[in-house]
Amino acid sequence: MTAAGIEPRRHHLLPAFYLDRWADGDRVRVTDLLRNRNAYETAPRNAALETDFYRLQEANGISPVYWEAWLSEVEGHAATAFREIDAERKLSEESQEWLCLFLATQMMRGRKARRGHRALLAAELAQVRAANGDESLAEELRKGSIFNFTDADDVPTIMAEVDRVLADPELLPITRENDLEALATLATHAAGLLTTRHLALYRTRRALITSDEPVVELHESMARPALYGGVWGAPIFAFPIDPHNVLALYRWDIEPRDVGSTLDTQETIDLNAAILANAHAFAVSKPGDKLAEKLLLPEEPPGYGSEHFTDPKSGNVLFRFWAPSRWEGRDDAPRRVVSRWWPSHVPPASPPTAQEQAIIDGWM
Repeated sequence: MTAAGIEPRRHHLLPAFYLDRWADGDRVRVTDLLRNRNAYETAPRNAALETDFYRLQEANGISPVYWEAWLSEVEGHAATAFREIDAERKLSEESQEWLCLFLATQMMRGRKARRGHRALLAAELAQVRAANGDESLAEELRKGSIFNFTDADDVPTIMAEVDRVLADPELLPITRENDLEALATLATHAAGLLTTRHLALYRTRRALITSDEPVVELHESMARPALYGGVWGAPIFAFPIDPHNVLALYRWDIEPRDVGSTLDTQETIDLNAAILANAHAFAVSKPGDKLAEKLLLPEEPPGYGSEHFTDPKSGNVLFRFWAPSRWEGRDDAPRRVVSRWWPSHVPPASPPTAQEQAIIDGWM
């Protein structure tokens, strides 16, 4: 609650202390990607807001601003990490752990994570159905042990509902409370996997933008992401620290290259294109910087991707649902964003280390 005891209803999709890093004269430039890239300049505290985005229903003594309070705690420690970077360009072990949790919350707090959560649950639903059959799945759904989204008793009616949800996982009846609880859990486990990565800082000659989805997953071909991506398998993540500094997080088996170097103008523009395409609703830049209004912005694909595939490790046939990125399947998608970051050969994600597997087991 505020000092006056009033519940804040306008929630930041990006923390104010982070947006301040793009401010000049208490102004940042915001490009609204959902409204024809309409751009305006405003104070950071008024940028990238959505009403009740993290609000919980008050129940069992839990405050409706509980999630906001948790984010505030993480952001406070992350602000300390940013100050260390600003002062010395290095981090204490504790600050690095808090920074990884902060990055994980940035990955899990937005719209893309909520879509990804539904894709994950749809894959689970399809897997149970394939393994156990319609009758068994219908019984589980009647008991509410998987998803309590139907009051029907007969199998055909229940399966028709399942088919509808699998065609469009957005229809899964998940409350904001379900989302936020699951995404907080995912963030804590994702943070553990991020701590296994190599962190490297780079400067940029041209100013960077940022967005409401500021942690960008990079693959050799953004049109065809590797099957095993995410916090465990993606080769590199990029996160703009401020307009002239970017953090790269390399998978544990990829050695960072040219650490501390300065990206040239073209490399920075290419990175900005990847940052913009990763956004959902808002891009943020320094006042007067109109790059986010000019760069190519592929349409956000509707719906979800789905496929059967054979797990190369176990040989099992699995279901995969995912929320495709803007670049996926496009001939003009970038390759090797920031070429100096990439080794001559990028191996596929290897089996998890013992440390990673312990984190993944806890996650599952």
